[in-house]
Amino acid sequence: MSLGLRSLLASTLGAAALVSVSATAQASVLRAHPARCGAPRTSEAIAEPPQIRLSALPLDDLGRHELILRVARDGDRFCYRYTLAGAGENRAPILRVRRGERFALRIVNELDGPAPGATMAASAIPRCMPQPMPSMLPVSYVGYMNHPTQSRAMPMKDVDANVHLHGFQGSPEQENVFLSTLSTPARACEYDVTVPRTQPPGTYFYHTHAHEMSGDEVAGGLGGMWIVEPDEAQLSASDEHAIVLRYRIPFVGDDQFTQFMPSYAPLFLAGAAHASAQKPAAPAIFDPFNPPPWPATIPIRAGNLSFHGRCGSRPGELTAVDDADAPGQLTVPAGEPQLLRVLNATSDSFEKLHLRGASGQARSLAVVGRDGTPVGGDDAHPLARYLTMNQLVLPPAGRADVLLTLAPDEVVTLYAVHECTAPGDEHKALADLLVIRAAAPAAAPAAIASTPLDASRTPAMQLVQFARTHPRAVRRRAITYTEYVLPNARGKGIHPEYYITETSKPDFRERPYWPAYAEGARTPAADIVVKHGSIEEWDLFNATMESHSFHIHQMSFVAEDQPAGPAMLDTVMLPFGSLLANPKDRNYPLIKPSRTRVLLDFRNVPRGTFVFHCHMLFHEDHGMMKIIRVE
Repeated sequence: MSLGLRSLLASTLGAAALVSVSATAQASVLRAHPARCGAPRTSEAIAEPPQIRLSALPLDDLGRHELILRVARDGDRFCYRYTLAGAGENRAPILRVRRGERFALRIVNELDGPAPGATMAASAIPRCMPQPMPSMLPVSYVGYMNHPTQSRAMPMKDVDANVHLHGFQGSPEQENVFLSTLSTPARACEYDVTVPRTQPPGTYFYHTHAHEMSGDEVAGGLGGMWIVEPDEAQLSASDEHAIVLRYRIPFVGDDQFTQFMPSYAPLFLAGAAHASAQKPAAPAIFDPFNPPPWPATIPIRAGNLSFHGRCGSRPGELTAVDDADAPGQLTVPAGEPQLLRVLNATSDSFEKLHLRGASGQARSLAVVGRDGTPVGGDDAHPLARYLTMNQLVLPPAGRADVLLTLAPDEVVTLYAVHECTAPGDEHKALADLLVIRAAAPAAAPAAIASTPLDASRTPAMQLVQFARTHPRAVRRRAITYTEYVLPNARGKGIHPEYYITETSKPDFRERPYWPAYAEGARTPAADIVVKHGSIEEWDLFNATMESHSFHIHQMSFVAEDQPAGPAMLDTVMLPFGSLLANPKDRNYPLIKPSRTRVLLDFRNVPRGTFVFHCHMLFHEDHGMMKIIRVE
């Protein structure tokens, strides 16, 4: 959901190395500055975020290299405050690590002012625990395929923070996203992390994961890039470029649609009234792996307002590149291979990226890595093979590593296009993001041996072929995405709820994310339990009027139906299906769900409890998340 509509819905429904970084030293530097995030940059010249090599940090009193990030807020902006080279910083840093390294990461919650945990020794930080969900009884409605929908509304303020190392493949306990900085008087959580030796070298994303708050906080800046370096570098540091795509702050829509947006209240109110009026009925009998069309839960028209015929009904937000207004400007040496590490750090927006030359001709993209994984599967030489792609679709949190070499005086532009996929999607105009110019050639141009990769020989394709030849070794599940606008059980108004449900269970119930903890537990009960060493194939069905995405923690998976062939990803787009006429009620058309098929290989995934969810964070915050345990 776009930020513009989120604000409207809320009103409608509302009825380099780090030095001097000990806790005391950081506090002394930052105390002189207010707990604010500084003015947004407006220059066109990009300035890549500060880089911190974690192994160069001083040791804490437990013998670990430690980084302390203090979370603050300034209006729409959220930021991490820390000390770099003796000065206070507030731009989310790039964290560089190597496989096998151990480090400590402390998140200090200063959203409401200074917190004791900012100055405490590491050994004195209390053990963080989860923040229990409020006590609320669910309210039942008739939902998808006439199965019960159990609603719970939980309005929350942005007062909590924690951290998720998106793409981390180690133990889920090391970056436990269920923990809360509000669970201790220190207002701080200390994460003790060891990067697995098997972690693929590539580009990753860290961000806050506090439930019901992650969307606003990531949109406002609480997220950054972390990089796992190969054991031996293939390029010099000066030939790598971090391209971090965020929302421009203050938030500005990409056209006048935001300013003159009509009220969506008639659609939402009609949807809530429609949900309340549904009478219990026998659950439909259907094939969960080939579901029939089912009525939409929000009307296509109400009063004088209609979704019908619109190519995207919601406005997008302007994008910044490394905190500079788009299009950003980057100059590189001619003839020198460059690695662009592109991260979609927005909370809710898909970026569909293309490359063109100065005269407008299309340029292909040489993609060496996606979501942290080298496309050729060579962890020792991650740049050795590339896939040629004409378009890159990056969902929120998606990443791509792209190799680029320019001829003298050549100019290319990385740009984003809008592709209409669903009535409820954002409307994003074509936008130039980054203009890259070739300067004079380097004195001694570097060379890199990188060759095209046959898409039929990727590690992703190999796993697909194994699954096809060993079907009895693969368990199948159907997972369905649904959404509703429902009456607010706590009083007047309405609220949105988003569900992700295993519909291959014959007695399924749609429920929002609502973790339940045994006394003293740091992880909740699981919705799905899988066996370590197994392989599963999930059919992900989108039965709503907008696009979604799928992300699972602690592992990558194979997205089978990608345009360039099966791909190893950790976040994938779920496109909209199709609208069909509903002879019983023309205002609520039938939706034939889209299917996105993924293979999940649990043979090397650490045991433990973690989550999977839609990475459009407004959806996650409003229930579209489930808990999985590998045992």
